[in-house]
Amino acid sequence: MQTSDFILLASAALVLLAIAGAAATRRAGAPLLMIFLAIGMLAGEEGPGGIEFHDHNSAYLLGSLALALILFDGGLGTKLRRLKGVLRPAISLATAGVLITAGVTAAAAKFLFDLGWVEAFLLGAIVSSTDAAAVLMLIAGRDIRARPRVATTLEAESGFNDPMAVILVVTAVTWLSQGGAPEPFGAAVTIVWSLVAGGLIGWFGGRLIGWVERKVRLPIGLYPIFGVAAAVFLFAFAQVIGASGFLAAYLAGVALAASPRRAADATDRFSDGLAWLSQIGLFLMLGLLITPSHAAEVALPALGVALVLILLARPLAVLICLAPERYRLNERAFIAWMGLRGAVPIFLGAYPVIAGVENANLYFSAAFAVVIASLVIQGWTAGPVARLFGVAPPLPRGGRWANAGMIAVVMGGVSFMSLAISGTATREAPEDRLLAAGSVAALRQAMAPMDTASSPMRLEALPSDWPDMEAAERRETFARIASGLIAAQNARIVEDRMALLEMRALIDAGETLSLPKQARRDSLSRRYGVRYEDLDGLIERVDIIPPSMGAAQAILATGWGDSDAARSRNALFGRLPSGQEGFPSLLASAGDYVDLINTHPDFAPLRTARASLRARQAPVTGLELVEHIGPYAASGDAYAAQVRALIISANLDRFDPAPAEPPEADS
Repeated sequence: MQTSDFILLASAALVLLAIAGAAATRRAGAPLLMIFLAIGMLAGEEGPGGIEFHDHNSAYLLGSLALALILFDGGLGTKLRRLKGVLRPAISLATAGVLITAGVTAAAAKFLFDLGWVEAFLLGAIVSSTDAAAVLMLIAGRDIRARPRVATTLEAESGFNDPMAVILVVTAVTWLSQGGAPEPFGAAVTIVWSLVAGGLIGWFGGRLIGWVERKVRLPIGLYPIFGVAAAVFLFAFAQVIGASGFLAAYLAGVALAASPRRAADATDRFSDGLAWLSQIGLFLMLGLLITPSHAAEVALPALGVALVLILLARPLAVLICLAPERYRLNERAFIAWMGLRGAVPIFLGAYPVIAGVENANLYFSAAFAVVIASLVIQGWTAGPVARLFGVAPPLPRGGRWANAGMIAVVMGGVSFMSLAISGTATREAPEDRLLAAGSVAALRQAMAPMDTASSPMRLEALPSDWPDMEAAERRETFARIASGLIAAQNARIVEDRMALLEMRALIDAGETLSLPKQARRDSLSRRYGVRYEDLDGLIERVDIIPPSMGAAQAILATGWGDSDAARSRNALFGRLPSGQEGFPSLLASAGDYVDLINTHPDFAPLRTARASLRARQAPVTGLELVEHIGPYAASGDAYAAQVRALIISANLDRFDPAPAEPPEADS
């Protein structure tokens, strides 16, 4: 009982908190759905609430119900006379427009995520449809009040376009899971059946609801319950027979609103309240479902996809679909800008997860990141853009300053998001164990407790009086520093490699990777420049660099640390960061070197030789790999011979894994 009471308490508290947050931020112009989503994330496993929720099947069920109620309420608020006037452009946007949007977005996703065409099209399809919850809430808001024809076009499009997006997503998921292209004629028949059957069920079902209300006398409080329950029944019935339940729910509302009925006001109020509760609950649930750190892993390319979607794909779809229609240029521009993404893309992003499709985390997390960008960029600016394009009445005096401030906040928020996202693009080794020695004396003191013969060191920067150290001591110290920095980077690599080996073992056992494991694999795939499905290729790249080889190359590049680049720019390997004067630390320079060896095409033979050592369960040492390091310098093989000679003469191989160590098992 205590658990049930706690669930009720937490659920009610979240809803009340969402309402309070909406009230507190309404004057700032913040999109309410963004507030609900943010509160759900704060209550989730990575927020202060700590609630763990990963049941995608339940989320899919509850999300379907919520969207059905939202669409039914949207239909009740749509005037049939206005709908007839925009039916053709709305259907065009909901079919051809969705397909165009998915195709253009897929091209961007293929480039930004390095996906195959089918995978890229799946991501494009997931984010291709406008969201009824987001659009209906903004259109009905007191701050927009767009022209009726424009508002009805957007409402109808958001009610009609979900079936097309769902069909595209299901088709792509089926293609990926079954490994074969769908039959075009069958896919076309499915689309036509979904739209026609869903439309007929919704229209005639709504008229039937109105007829029953007129013929059957009920207590006044039961009419709203009957209307909503009947609409949910029509939604579920359409879904069961393969038609579009979403379209059926929307048209049921339109048909019911156009029919004479009892207790119309009570039904409208009841439905409106349920729609609000559904929107709050839906976005709170989606906030709980998403793991922000997973979304952060794909946020940078996802932001690029969102910008292509907002600035190119959606405007192009509107331009083509509305070309034969009699809309003014400013109305077309506003319709293009109002292609908001909300619950539906996240909802559709859960479908690959439920189906067990490879890279499911990528699609789900990327859809979430696109929704965040759309709500922030488009949702927050909807009112000012409506007035800018002249499709809504101007604000009274003082309101314009609020608009300017709102736009400034949005632009600042987008800039902040870009900076925050860029910070998640790479993951460096921890630097909290770096030694900071400003002088040779301090360096000697730090070295005193260590075994001078073999202990590596992790130094932040060379001391200012480094040249004052005697040659023999300086050489020994520099060898330990350079090898220690490579060893620090190897520690990060070993952690990632072991995680990848575990993933491969799970896949070989026929198991599906969990979303956290998929997120980590996706992040490493981007870092190392490998396609998502090529796990073996990724494992070949995510491997250690022999400290002896790295130390020898640092010695040749800096003259045992005597070069100005090493002492003033922290550059140990003859490379400088692009667009910068130097590295923030010696460890960053080592990281740049290690990543170059593990990713650049010139060192593919070295990585192949290293993989061969792994297959023979032999230790990875500098002397085994040095013959493949020639591409690092113009002298080629002569440079590799120099590195080999230095490893032997300076006894640098003492820093490499010892042959007696237990070998790593790759399987």
